[in-house]
Amino acid sequence: MNPEFTWFQYQSILLIVIRITAMIAAAPFLGDKRIPVIAKVGLGCFAALIMLPLIEFLPSSHKTAPGFIYAALREGMVGLSIGFLAKLLFVGVQFSGQFVSLQMGFAMAQLFNPATENNVPVLGEFYYIVAILIYLAIGGHGFLFDAIAQSFTVVPLGELAFQDEFFRVFTELTSEVFVIALKIAAPVFVSILIIDLSLGLVARLVPQMNVFIFGFPLKISVGILIIAVGLPIFGTLFIAIYESSKANIVTMIQLMAP
Repeated sequence: MNPEFTWFQYQSILLIVIRITAMIAAAPFLGDKRIPVIAKVGLGCFAALIMLPLIEFLPSSHKTAPGFIYAALREGMVGLSIGFLAKLLFVGVQFSGQFVSLQMGFAMAQLFNPATENNVPVLGEFYYIVAILIYLAIGGHGFLFDAIAQSFTVVPLGELAFQDEFFRVFTELTSEVFVIALKIAAPVFVSILIIDLSLGLVARLVPQMNVFIFGFPLKISVGILIIAVGLPIFGTLFIAIYESSKANIVTMIQLMAP
């Protein structure tokens, strides 16, 4: 066996592992810091072993050390881009929980989230966990591996080339995080807004009444009721946004093609 060709194969396999592992590191659930790094690397190596027969090896022009390092950086960017785009949906879900917590008066009640290593509102963590469960139930993690496998066909090893539209579309998709948050938080947000307007009217008509003491438990009760009743709607909305996110990921992969 030709030693040079064997080393050439090792380089290509390493680049495949880098792209897949980068996607796993940025992906929702799979990239959580609660999952050990060795498990993520092991999963990336296992996935690369399965996809290996379907992937063309690195062009011979990248066999030099600088060329290989440059190719490795670009492979990492491809994987990180795919994982980050999938994670945007869950960032929007957590933002919606923060909006709802602020309106209901739960903003001070926070939990430590090991996945992000910071404090998040209770409802933000609740929405996030429900979204993760739905995501796993509908096979969202499987789609990511399908997307990364297809990316090797659209963007061959070492041939990443951002098209002109890539950064514009990427910016638009990032800004949609706030739109996602508002869509999810809208039922509770509107309900609490109506309660605030009603309490303001009551305070004008009955000045002797302490609307703050009366309104605080009222907003919490109505908010929890709306959340409980609206969970099926939340699931339907999440799946609809997820389907749109899948199409966006496919589009962004195509915009990275040479």
